[in-house]
Amino acid sequence: MKQIFIALLSFTVFIGWIDPASDKNEEGIQLYNEKSYDEAISKFADAQLHLPKSDALEFNIGNTQFQGGKLPEAEKAYKNALRSKDGTLKAKANYNMGNTLYKQGKLNEALDFYKKAIELAENKTAKKDDEIKGIKEDAKYNYEFVQKKMEEMKQEQQERQDQEEQEKQDKEEENEQEEQKQGDQPPEEKDPEDQEQKQDQKQQQKQDEEKEDKGNQSGQQKEQPPEEGKKESPPQPHEKKEMTKEEAERILDALSQSEESAREMQEKENESAQFQTEKNW
Repeated sequence: MKQIFIALLSFTVFIGWIDPASDKNEEGIQLYNEKSYDEAISKFADAQLHLPKSDALEFNIGNTQFQGGKLPEAEKAYKNALRSKDGTLKAKANYNMGNTLYKQGKLNEALDFYKKAIELAENKTAKKDDEIKGIKEDAKYNYEFVQKKMEEMKQEQQERQDQEEQEKQDKEEENEQEEQKQGDQPPEEKDPEDQEQKQDQKQQQKQDEEKEDKGNQSGQQKEQPPEEGKKESPPQPHEKKEMTKEEAERILDALSQSEESAREMQEKENESAQFQTEKNW
């Protein structure tokens, strides 16, 4: 793609051979061609002391500031040159102003000044003038170039936004998958460094719970009332039962036998005592 024209359109003041403004202007142009831009500005400023309202000097100052990289100062000088009643100078000032704004990234404003330069060149009475034709062609080319540049920048910005949005969505999906993956893994795979410590804590907690359960069970055994169905029945009073005749006779016989046995045993003991006493004597 052909690059934008940023070459400045020059203009020279011709007033008179003995006019001080003309001399300073010529010296400034000479320094400008030698790329001594600061010295050239000084000469143009000296010329302005004699011609303070010269649009041509403002235009030359704008060109010099532009070449020196002082774009805001160049923009200010070109604005002053736009007041010129000379159609050719005014067309040049609009064209150079467009270049200055383009260099500063002010593309929309640059388009306006290129368009104005084209209009001035078309309205020029001497349309066959080669200089005017050149201004029109360059301004038209730059206008189309900047317009296309803006469309490309807009498209690039949209593509960048789409890419950032896509990257954001991909990142969110990746995070969701990572979270789901971590949720499916066993604890030791999720955090192997802390797993041993967590295992020790769980084991200690389990031991404490077992101790506590044993204590609770012991207390329950002491204090817990008998289970339902296993409760001890309180002692019941014996019911008074009438004795039959046969049972009474058996009891009497047993008592009689017992008394008789006791009596026999007593008699034997008495005889044994007498026998021992007699023997001793």
